[in-house]
Order: sequence, then structure tokens, then C-alpha cells
Amino acid sequence: MFAREIRTLEGICWIGIGITICILALQFDLGSFHEPGPGFVAFLSGLFLSCIGLVMTISRAISKKRPGQVPKGDHTFQIISWPRLAYTTGLLLGYTLLIEILGYILATFLLIWGMFYDWEKKNWAWSLLFSIVTALGSYVMFEVWLRCQLPRGVFPWW
Repeated sequence: MFAREIRTLEGICWIGIGITICILALQFDLGSFHEPGPGFVAFLSGLFLSCIGLVMTISRAISKKRPGQVPKGDHTFQIISWPRLAYTTGLLLGYTLLIEILGYILATFLLIWGMFYDWEKKNWAWSLLFSIVTALGSYVMFEVWLRCQLPRGVFPWW
């Protein structure tokens, strides 16, 4: 029964966060659907979060659960692998520290390769391919298409 109550509280929290975002977004001009103002996307995001929270709350409130039965996939506080969590956190921390030094392309490649590489299966070829495609594709999208200035690092000619 405890996990069900926690899930209901999660839904209520998402409703509260969504409503707060909507209220804050109303301080800005919403504009119209064809000409959105600065608060438009934030307002829609708040509505979306509130709807998700409402669905979570209602689904948990009306779900029929027998006493002593734990539904499949209802693992509120179970973390499956602490080493994997520590590894991912280390990768993200390393990315944050090294992006200015190595540059966007190399740091992003290393991060994505670390995320994709499966140490048990040793699938280095696929992780290498996907890392190159992801790093170069995101570089083209941000630097070329959106004209964002990304850190150059060891590649000053980029």
C-alpha cells in the first residue's frame, strides 16, 4: 500500500509543479498559437505536466489492487545498479569538466561512447559508430544549422 500512496503523491506533486509553471508563464505575454509570445511554451509545458500528474493520480486512485500484491514494474525506491548509476554520473561530471578543454565534438563523442558501450557484450563497433554519428550530427545541428557557438577545445579550426 505504501508504493501506491507514493505514486499518488508523485502525481499530486507533478500537478503542483505544472500549475506553478503555468502561473509563472502567465506573467509573460502568451501571444497566440500562430505568433507565440515568450510565455507560450512554458505555459504549454505546465499544462502538459499537470495533465501527466492528473493521469498518474487518477490511475493510482482507481486501480484495483489486491492486498499484498505488488504490481509489475512498481519499483518506486529500488535502484537496480549503483555501479551503473555511479558510472553514468562520473561520465556526465567528466563531460562537464572536459568540454571546454577537449571541445564539443571530442567530449560529446567520449560521453556518448561511454553511454553506448556495453562492458559485458564488448560491442565497441556499434558504440563507436553511434557515437561518431551522434557527435557529428549534434555538431551540425547546433553549430551549422542553429549557429550556436560551441567550445572548440583542441580543434581550433572547427
